[in-house]
Parts: sequence; C-alpha cells; structure tokens
Amino acid sequence: MVRDKSSITFLIAVAHPLIMSLALKLPFIALGYLIINMRLDIIDKNNRPQTVPTENLLAEYDYVIIGGGSAGAVIASRLSEGEGHTVLLLEAGVDEIPLSDVPWSYHSLQHTYLDWNFEVKPSPNYCLAMRNRRCRWPRGKVLGGSSVLNAMIYIRGNKKDYDSWAALGNVGWNYESILPYFTKSEDIRIEKLINSPYHRKNGYLTVEHFKYIPSMADYIIHSGEELGYKVLDVNGANQTGFTHIFGTLRNGLRCSTAKAYLRPASKRKNLHISLRSFVEKILVKKDGTSKRAQGVIFRRDEKRFVVNAKREVILSAGAIQSPQLLMLSGIGPRHHLKAMKVPVIHHAPGVGQNLEDHVGMGGIIYIIDPPRDISKQNKFTTRLSEIIKLKSIQEMMLNSSGPLYTTIYTAGTAFVNTKYTNGLDYPDVQLIFSGFSDYGILSSNLYGIESSIINGLYANITEDIQAFGIFPLLLRPRSKGFIKLKSADPHEAPVIIPNYFEDLRDLQVLVESVRFIESMSRTRLWRQLNARPNPNLIPGCSQFNGSSDEYWACYARHFTSTIYHPVGTCKMGPASDPYAVVDARLRVHGIVGLRVIDASIMPHIVSGNTNAPTIMIAEKGADMIKEDWS
Repeated sequence: MVRDKSSITFLIAVAHPLIMSLALKLPFIALGYLIINMRLDIIDKNNRPQTVPTENLLAEYDYVIIGGGSAGAVIASRLSEGEGHTVLLLEAGVDEIPLSDVPWSYHSLQHTYLDWNFEVKPSPNYCLAMRNRRCRWPRGKVLGGSSVLNAMIYIRGNKKDYDSWAALGNVGWNYESILPYFTKSEDIRIEKLINSPYHRKNGYLTVEHFKYIPSMADYIIHSGEELGYKVLDVNGANQTGFTHIFGTLRNGLRCSTAKAYLRPASKRKNLHISLRSFVEKILVKKDGTSKRAQGVIFRRDEKRFVVNAKREVILSAGAIQSPQLLMLSGIGPRHHLKAMKVPVIHHAPGVGQNLEDHVGMGGIIYIIDPPRDISKQNKFTTRLSEIIKLKSIQEMMLNSSGPLYTTIYTAGTAFVNTKYTNGLDYPDVQLIFSGFSDYGILSSNLYGIESSIINGLYANITEDIQAFGIFPLLLRPRSKGFIKLKSADPHEAPVIIPNYFEDLRDLQVLVESVRFIESMSRTRLWRQLNARPNPNLIPGCSQFNGSSDEYWACYARHFTSTIYHPVGTCKMGPASDPYAVVDARLRVHGIVGLRVIDASIMPHIVSGNTNAPTIMIAEKGADMIKEDWS
C-alpha cells in the first residue's frame, strides 16, 4: 500500500495523463476568473481588436491577409499604417484569452480550442514513445497564432543562416540586410542591451528576461565558462555561448504579435479583422497565359463569403497550412493534385516539400543535491506543486511576481559545438534548460508519452528528490519531410511527414549533444551539486548500455521531441530552382498578386527558435509590398 503523499502524486501523474492534464488546467480556470475581475491591465478592454460584423465586410479590399498569427498580425498592422488603402485580416480562431498572458499558461493552452492539434503520421523511426506513435505538433488557432501558445523564447538565429539564404540567389536576405528588421520590431527592455547596435527600443515587440527564474539557472549558465564558452548576448555579435532566456514578454507577461502589433492598430478604420473565419480557397483567375490571385472564399458563422483583393492576397497561414491552402487552391505538385481530385491551376512541385524542424530529445533529467546554504531548498529548483498553490496565484494577482511568471524552459539556453561542426561561431546544437524537478513528467505529458513509459523512466523520482531538465535539439537537420493533402476537404488536416532521422547524421549529432552534457556534469559547479543522470532507462531501449551511443540513438527515436519549429514548405528561391515556391520578394512564382509571408518561405531552417525570424520575415515582407505599390 502506498502511503507517501509524494508517491501518490507521482503515481497519479504517470498512471492517468487525463488527471495530470486536469491538474494543470483546473487552477488556471480559477486564475482566469480572477484575472477578468482583478487585472484590468491584462484584460486591456479598450485596445482589444474587434471582429468586423459580417454586414460591414467590404466586397473588395486592397490587401487580404490569410492568417493572423506571428506573421499575419505584423503584416496587417504595417499595411494599415497608411489610410490610403484597406486591409482585411482573416483568422480562423478567436482573440487571445486573458489567461494566455500568464507565461505558465503555455503548458495548459496547448491541446485546447486555441490549438489546431496537428499530429504527424506514425513512423517506425521516431515518436515511438508517444501515444499511437504520433508526435504532437501544436499550432495556434487564435489571433496571434503560435506566438500565443509558444514558450516565448526570443532567438534570432545565426548570421550564417541568412547569408546562406542570400547565397542561394535570394537577394536582400543576407544578415546585414535583415538585421534592421529584427531591430525595427524590437522594444528591448534588458538594461545592459539598450545601447547595443544589435537591439533597439520603442518597437512593437517587447523583449525581456523572465521575471521568475530558479536559482539553479546560475549554476547552469556559468558552468559553460568552465568549458570555454562565454555568457553573452546570443542575438548579438556572436551566437556561440550561454545565456539567460530572452522572452517576448512585457512586464513579465506574454507579448504575442496580437498584443504587440494589433492592439495599437485596433482603432484604424481601414483595418478589418474577421475572427472565426476559415479560408477554404484562394481564387485564381486565368487570363490567357497569366494567372492572378483574385480573392478568397472563407466561412464564418456557417456562412460562406467571397472577398476580392484589389492588389494582393497574402498567405500567412504557417508552414503547415500555407502549403495546404495553396494545394487546395490548385497550386502545387500536379500529380498530387490530380490524385486528390483538385483542379490544377499551376504546377508548383515545391509546395509542401522541404519541410524542416528542430528535432530533439525530451525528458532528460539530472538529479542534484542543492547547496546547503540555500535557506529554502525547494526554491533552488521549482516543481508543479509550487506553481498551482494559492500562494502563487496571490503573488501574481497582488504583487505581479511569483512562479506563474515562468515556464519549464527558463533556466537558460546554450548554443554549443559538437565534433561535427567547425567551431567558427556556427554551433550545431542548442540546449534549453529547465529548473523544474519534475521536468521529466511535465514534458512527458506535454508531448503525449505513453503512461507505462513515463512510469518506467521516472520510477522513484518523487517530490523529495530535486532535479533539473535538459532539452538538446538539432539546429540544422539534414533530414527533410513534406506536407500533403489528405483529401480535397479544406477542413481535414493535412498529412505531416517530418522524416526525422532519415539522414543518420542528425541522429549522430543528437547523440553527441549527450556527450556535451556529460562534459558539463564534470564541471566544478555541477560537481558541487553532485549532478548525476537519471538512473532509469527508457522502456524500449533497456537492451542497451545506458551510457552507449546505441542507447541514446534509441532514446532519440522514442522520446522524439519537436520544439514546434516547422519551416520551409513554400521555400524562397529563384525561378531557376524548380522547387522554389516564392521569389526573393515573396511573390508566388507563376501567380500574380499572391505572396506567402511566414516561416514556410525559409529555404533552410535557422539556428534557433523560429518565432523572432518569422516576425522579421513579416516586417521585411510588409516593406516589400509597400515598395512594390509605392
């Protein structure tokens, strides 16, 4: 019979993921109610964008934007700055809810009505520990898109990423050319960076450090110095090194693109925002040899509407739905469209191809003995039981402080080199650290790991044991996947095949990331904590020695973890590249009046989190549109 309270908590968590899910969500239902009644600053009622009544919709707008996410919100704001033209922003979801402002809500908003709830197709090569062997791919179905559901990490990528884009024939996309668009968007509130040439104040997007960071973070970040790495601004002159997390935050609360860009524009008469508006098709008119995007068909409140675009249709539905919508509109690989019984408007073989994502290994924990001079040892690391206490809610509501101002990924990040890179400031692995003792169970439930596997991997890791988590991920995967239609029904989710580890080098680099973590465990700071790896082996890989390359390769295939960075499915490139979907000005090859502006245009994935680069792409794309129509 189990009598220990912490053991009971653990057993409930691993035995029934639904109970764990409720444990995460129920306190936030109460928190949401308190925010509505006590935190008028979060409600921000006077600045919230309002959906345009259907009777006020115009028959024609100068610009029709599909998708109000990380890119679409930026474009709508920028194109509506001048009063001389009209803009319609179509978003399938609703406005962001007040609870989404709370950083910890990141863990509760996924897999709700604010999420498209995509899953990848099962494979024998990855996601083997997940329920039904399907990796989850959350995407925001809400104004602000995935910037409302993500972990708020602000990373720009490496200079060489953008120079490589330009080298492919994409003029104007080298690092020197795109840096001004990063700084244009930014309102940096990290004191020591305010005068940096790589940062700027007074942009729309606020960037801060997280308000609540476990003490463990300093041990993690400064341990890198013993290995020859600097603690630095990874968005500045160099990327290789360790840092506290940069976040898209304002006063410690989430700063989505809806908050950053659309609330300041909410009173503009020339900007109409239509929520709960599901776009089914882009209308393309053939005129001889010319093809032009004419408008869109969308559904709202069970009614179908047709709206024309006088100048352009701008597709910003993201790396999954932008290619899906192009194909549903007859723009894509001819053979696939015919198989789906979609009339072919324009043969574009690259639509849906070139899918890249940052793949990593979830659930890795190191057990520690906290320093004796920590007066309250349970504050050295954090755990879920602290977050959901009434005291934490009181701290947030009354003092704007406390652990609700964190996520499980706020203990720092590092960009490091394995033996597979040359070390010339082009790291191939990112490490994201968690100061949560129950990181393993939290991440397991977030990713949908089978209960029996959670039970085996974290057996006897109870509340009296302190630990922290490490999430290694591959920055530049060689493996490429693809998106294709499941049917011609726009309401049916597309087929997502990421092809993780198709190129075995990706697996080898991830295994080497574990070797780097082992070198960190030998630093003085980690030895002070007696940091040691989880002694339990993941079920399914126990036939291997737990320290062997074979074990960690097997682990990666089981606890395969995306950090939600799909890109590349409408890639940018010159017309000479048959798989390029858009040109360097983001215009769809072969279709007049149609652009794609979102993460799908990346020719190669950037070396870091993709939200900030997506906002940069939108800023640059909006300027291009203005230039082309000036």
